[in-house]
Amino acid sequence: MRPYQVGTAAAIALIAAVAMLDSLATFAPSAGTSPGDVGARFYPFWAGAVVFVSAVAIAFRALTTPQSAEGVFAGRASIAAVLKLVIPLVVAAVSMIWLGIYIVTALYMGLFARWIGKYNWAWVAVISITFPLVIYLGFEIGFRASLPKSVFYTSGLPF
Repeated sequence: MRPYQVGTAAAIALIAAVAMLDSLATFAPSAGTSPGDVGARFYPFWAGAVVFVSAVAIAFRALTTPQSAEGVFAGRASIAAVLKLVIPLVVAAVSMIWLGIYIVTALYMGLFARWIGKYNWAWVAVISITFPLVIYLGFEIGFRASLPKSVFYTSGLPF
């Protein structure tokens, strides 16, 4: 299993390094920004840096930690656990075309809070409302970046 872990970490580190190099203009003044403005490339650079450092740490841990002799997929239960994550992820990604990021996030987080986390319904409601709200405030208000809206957006709903 170790070669796969190290290989995956190396691939992710490479992708992060490309993102960092592409965003290197972060540290050069850019035209049209006000004094002290960090510019549009600030977030991609530092997000790439965090991913790069994390990937290197994972590769180091995979190389130095003793590995178990048992494989990852020991039986049907482990395959079912992966499918519990993958199938909702694919459904969420496909439905984002029609439902937008906010409705999909609310449904996805609520599903996982209840199904996997076994949270009670009050916490599921809090999680389902809070996460899309934080995403809205961070991206639409903070970064002024428009995220995918649902088909209901043209009907007057804000999402």
